[in-house]
Amino acid sequence: MSNPTRREIIRAHEALNDISYLADTYLSSISGEFDETRNLRQTILDALPPIPQPTMDEIKWDDDKHYLAEAEDTDGGHFLMLGKWDSFSVQCVEPNTLQARIIGAGSLTPTGKRYALTEVQDND
Repeated sequence: MSNPTRREIIRAHEALNDISYLADTYLSSISGEFDETRNLRQTILDALPPIPQPTMDEIKWDDDKHYLAEAEDTDGGHFLMLGKWDSFSVQCVEPNTLQARIIGAGSLTPTGKRYALTEVQDND
């Protein structure tokens, strides 16, 4: 079995949507029935990998949403995003080591977690 790329999976889902639309359009013109198209579509969807989540390469940077938001890289590591480095990279920090890194935007997928800095006062 092949190991489809992220882009191939997305294109397969887009192609399925296009074929389903064409089939529905054709069937509605001759019979008004859509059950067969829906059943066949679901059979194909069951075999396809799910559509991958968008990467930071596909998302426009927004400080309010992405500053200190967590992202996962392609190796499964988790990072806090600090800011856009350039049009292809994001400045990040690794939470456990606080090591700064520049990571390609296409390698980062937001997890939905966000963090906030808070001030802590010592009472010593």
